Amino acid sequence: MTNIAKAPLELDSHRFHLGLAIALVFHLILISFPIAFWIDMNLFKAWSLDLVQQGISHFYSYSNCDYPPAYLYILWLIGKIYQLVDPTLSHRDGLLLMAMIKLPPILADIGAAWLIAQILKPYTSLHNAHKLALLYAFNPLMLFVSALWGQVDGVMILLMLGAFYLIQQNYLVRSGLLIAVMVIFKPQGLFLAPFLVLSQWFRQAWWKWVVIEIGGLAIIWLIVEPFYGLKDGLATPFLSLYQRLQSTADYYDFASVNAFNIWGWANWERDYTKFLGINYKVIGLAFLGILMLWLGIFLYQQRHFGAQSLAIATLLIGFFMLPTRMHERYMLYGLAFLAIAIAVIPTIKWIYGGFTVTGAINVGYVYLRYNHEALFNTIPTMWFQSVIYTVSALNVILFVVLLSHTFRSQPLPNKLSAL
Repeated sequence: MTNIAKAPLELDSHRFHLGLAIALVFHLILISFPIAFWIDMNLFKAWSLDLVQQGISHFYSYSNCDYPPAYLYILWLIGKIYQLVDPTLSHRDGLLLMAMIKLPPILADIGAAWLIAQILKPYTSLHNAHKLALLYAFNPLMLFVSALWGQVDGVMILLMLGAFYLIQQNYLVRSGLLIAVMVIFKPQGLFLAPFLVLSQWFRQAWWKWVVIEIGGLAIIWLIVEPFYGLKDGLATPFLSLYQRLQSTADYYDFASVNAFNIWGWANWERDYTKFLGINYKVIGLAFLGILMLWLGIFLYQQRHFGAQSLAIATLLIGFFMLPTRMHERYMLYGLAFLAIAIAVIPTIKWIYGGFTVTGAINVGYVYLRYNHEALFNTIPTMWFQSVIYTVSALNVILFVVLLSHTFRSQPLPNKLSAL
């Protein structure tokens, strides 16, 4: 006879959706507090209302916005909806506008958790798929960044998961076109492009890559054109977009922009500084190139879902750890895929937990430094330096352990483990 008191709680579909609903309510409660990372939040609010007041075609000439156009459509829509309750758009400091700005990333967090379950269902038990999805839905780091800080990284993660899901469904072209949109959503969308190539070049017909290239350029042109027009010909949207992305990249030409990675010790040092005659930027790109080369070999040798889950998590964490110019939040992009990889190698849950903790410290450091500057300045600099060195070292250890799983002598399982 089954001992009901000791029987594990089976996460069926009903309980899973109830869990997502609770996570959503928790997010909504958090956005009702007047808390945000005010530098970012004030920019988002200004961009949203400027898009309505100045119009999309005049926005970039009026604003100092460094975002590419895709997410600006969402901010424009938020501004238009807000205009229904504030026709003059003169009240920018209220709680309502802030909550509306935060709404897309928190909805994306819940959507991402749901998508994690859909990705895992064909490969593991329903209980495991739901369990890992809820692990992400209640991740405290994601909760903080989306619901309190007010950043939009959760939306990018949802798009990345969507592209990965389409790859698993063998929809290469759709995935490639989605990645093209991601690049003009935030440049970090480019992080996923190497995975698409490395995991699919030996599987897919050549013409699909041509369709992705032509279709991707067409979609980018259509999204960007309303912002720049055609004053210098048909190439104006591409040239203007390139100049904006290049300008943004050059603006942050530092070894680390508060990212506790292998460059944490050189935080805010210019990345053209040289070490043994080679500048930091080249060293970082060389490390990233070696990582991509190895993951390409790994994916060619092990052609199944388990290997892909581990490889994409390793690649996205590698993008945070190795190149220069990384910000503190770029680690977040790997978290959702680490949650998926737990189903492949259950011990990765410790790496997932470790990066959640180190990421929270990293994000908390930035939040304190810029949001509560007076308090930050009362704390001895040596203490913060110790934190940066310690957490950066922990991140290196976690990344090396994660990477070591791709060197296993035994092939990874395709049918995933019980947790």
